[in-house]
Amino acid sequence: MPEIPEAARPALDMLRGVGGDGMISMLMRTFLDFATERMARLAEEADKGRWDEVASVAHALKSSARQLGAVQLADACAVAEAAGRAGDGATAASGVAAMREAFAAARPWMQELAAAASS
Repeated sequence: MPEIPEAARPALDMLRGVGGDGMISMLMRTFLDFATERMARLAEEADKGRWDEVASVAHALKSSARQLGAVQLADACAVAEAAGRAGDGATAASGVAAMREAFAAARPWMQELAAAASS
C-alpha cells in the first residue's frame, strides 16, 4: 500500500469519523475522476496563457484536495490560483507544475483508499 502522508491523516481521520471507510472510498473516487479531468484542462489553459482560467481550475480543486488530506496539492492550487488571478504567468506556471507533481504524488495513496472499501 502506498504511504499516506502524515499531513493527510487528520483530514482522513475526521472523514472516517463522519462516514467510515466507505465514505472515504466514495469521496476519493469522485475526487480522482474530477481532478484527472481538471488537471487536463489546467494543462490546456496554462499552455494557452489563460491565467484567469488557470486560477478558476486551481480554485475548483483547492478545497476538495485539502478536505481529503492532499495538503501539498491544495497548497500548490493556492499558489496557481493567486498568481493566475494576479496575471503573474511565471508564478502561475510554476504553480501548475507544482500541482501536477503534487497530484502525481497523491494519486497512488488516493487510489488505494478509493479501492479499499469498494473491493
